[in-house]
Amino acid sequence: MQSLVVELAGPAGCGKSALAERLSARPGVVRASVWRLPRVLLFASAVRSLPALVGLCRATRSVSWILVSQVVRLNALRLLVRRYLRDARLVVLDEGPVFALSWLCVFGPPRLTNGPAEPWWRKRGAEWTRLIDRVVLLDAPDPILTGRIRGRRKQDDVFRDFTDRQIVELAAAYRAAFAHVLRHLAPAGRVVTLSTEHGSPDQLAHGLASALKESRRGD
Repeated sequence: MQSLVVELAGPAGCGKSALAERLSARPGVVRASVWRLPRVLLFASAVRSLPALVGLCRATRSVSWILVSQVVRLNALRLLVRRYLRDARLVVLDEGPVFALSWLCVFGPPRLTNGPAEPWWRKRGAEWTRLIDRVVLLDAPDPILTGRIRGRRKQDDVFRDFTDRQIVELAAAYRAAFAHVLRHLAPAGRVVTLSTEHGSPDQLAHGLASALKESRRGD
């Protein structure tokens, strides 16, 4: 069975979680994220990540929990994806490596995207390029993103105290970070852009599933 690994990426409010939920409800599809990973994998990742973390902390001249924890989670996710590839037809990553690395670009040490950290970026790119078949970059106009975020009912929503301007600025920061990360992780032809401005999550999931099926045949 030929498996396919796809990450859904995009700024908050683009609809990636709703789309991932629809796709993962289909037979033979599993969903994974950089969050809520099995503890045994996090422990294994922590041990394996030590050499890379030492070099990265030197390159960025920073030692922070944000950097350490996200790198450990990222490596643990890679171990989980390898497990899923044994049985799954499609692995959908909702907040996978593109998101995790972009999150570090936005919130991590400033020197992370500078020259000294470039060897670390190349290695992460080599690791994930072998696993990810497609990156689906979702987006919508800023007013729509803001409206969707404002319509959320989650009590712990991180955007609860954000102004509209702050939401728009954060979306712009993530778009710049996605561009930086995708230069390393996704060779030409592997990135699919999809506007979620129109169409329900069910319609988008159906269209995307059909497109992925065709791309598998094309490969």
